[in-house]
Amino acid sequence: MISRFRACIVLLTALLFLLPSTTHAATLGFSSRNVSVDAGSSFTETVLVSSADQALNAISGTVTFPTDLLQVVSVSKSNSILSLWIADPTFSNTDGTISFSGIVPNPGYIGNSGRVFLVQFRGKRAGTATVVFSPSSQVLANDGNGTDILTGTQSALVTVAQPQPAPTSTVQSPPPSTGSLSTDLLAHITSSTHPDETQWYKLTHAIFDWTNAQSISAIRLGYDKNADGKPGVVYSDPISHKELDLADGIWYFHVQEKDSTGWGPVSTYKVQIDTVPPLPFTLTFLNGTSTQSGSPTVAQFTAIDELSGIDHYQLAIDGKESTASADEGSKPYAFTATDSGTHVLVVQAFDKAGNITSVQGTFVVIGNAVPAPSPLFTFGWLAVNYVSLLLILIAILGTLIFGAWYIRVHFSAYRRNLNRRLGLTHAHVHKEFDNLKDALTEEIFKLEQVKSARALTREESRLIERFKDLLDQSERDIEKEIEDLPR
Repeated sequence: MISRFRACIVLLTALLFLLPSTTHAATLGFSSRNVSVDAGSSFTETVLVSSADQALNAISGTVTFPTDLLQVVSVSKSNSILSLWIADPTFSNTDGTISFSGIVPNPGYIGNSGRVFLVQFRGKRAGTATVVFSPSSQVLANDGNGTDILTGTQSALVTVAQPQPAPTSTVQSPPPSTGSLSTDLLAHITSSTHPDETQWYKLTHAIFDWTNAQSISAIRLGYDKNADGKPGVVYSDPISHKELDLADGIWYFHVQEKDSTGWGPVSTYKVQIDTVPPLPFTLTFLNGTSTQSGSPTVAQFTAIDELSGIDHYQLAIDGKESTASADEGSKPYAFTATDSGTHVLVVQAFDKAGNITSVQGTFVVIGNAVPAPSPLFTFGWLAVNYVSLLLILIAILGTLIFGAWYIRVHFSAYRRNLNRRLGLTHAHVHKEFDNLKDALTEEIFKLEQVKSARALTREESRLIERFKDLLDQSERDIEKEIEDLPR
């Protein structure tokens, strides 16, 4: 029997080891593992997190880089999976660190290549730099216990090269045999955030996409404010997606592809960004702030936008809206308000990116006096007021009558009860006093009988007279007090 039990234990243990185990793993890495850049040029890396089999809810750590080869230009938490930051991404070019700490609220994040934040580096001098995560970095599970599920990190290898002489003539005028200017290598760039190159946008985060042919072995990216600029960041592992955080102005994003024949022509995409609203402006009423009913009110307003320019104006008078072109702002603008009284004119200036600056002014329309209320309406209103007042007076009078009746009834009952109690008290006092009087009279009578047997002493005679006087006086006082009691 024992041997069979042991055999079962061994079999169960073996089955447990044979069953697939569920391990939870998360990794931290970068969007590009290998990057080549010229000294003085910039490139952007995206810090990514992957956790495919368990939700995470917190990430913290430090990215380190060699300060002699690289420097951080900027960091951005735009479109991060971390919506609550305990510590915003901060960098130090002295220590060569980028620190960060943030939270993904419940239910957490599950997926691959989730964006944590963006960092823009610039190459300082030639050399090979390794960008790594510190051992203290953590990825915590959304399991209520804060379990660290980080099992690995990936580093990025950045090769910084000395800038080569600009191969402008070579790129633009290659030997016919190289085919390096083949239009097949001209990348077709699109942007989901800024789809029209002729339009202005107030969104600073730009997304670019293009398609690489199978023959492409490397690409070169760059962005600047030069339409004829040349890209300077080389990606030996060709990518087809890039995201940038841009400042206000006109920017050009450049893509150049390379195949076995060499580098192709530069493809450029234009992005126009304006996040600043038009300058404050004034609203002037040319014919004064008071006009007669039916007469037009004339206003003038001119706004200036220093970047994209004024697109149009939106006017609202007492909530009624109309639109004016940019040219109409510099000319007198006439409108008519028929209702007499005070009116508010609100003017909004829109620039070509959709930014708004507002101003408002008040004007008065005179005329069309308010009609007097009809006699019927006045009589009805007065009737309602008089009826209300009459009802209030009736209510007060009823309250007073009820109070008087209530007091009278309860006071009469109290008086009857008091008289009854006083009558009983009067009879009781008389009875008790009579008993006392009889007892004292009997004692006095006994003393007077002693007088026939012997002569009373002076004190005994005086005592008898004193008792008689006290009895008479007490009887008079009690009668008077009882008569003074209220009836």
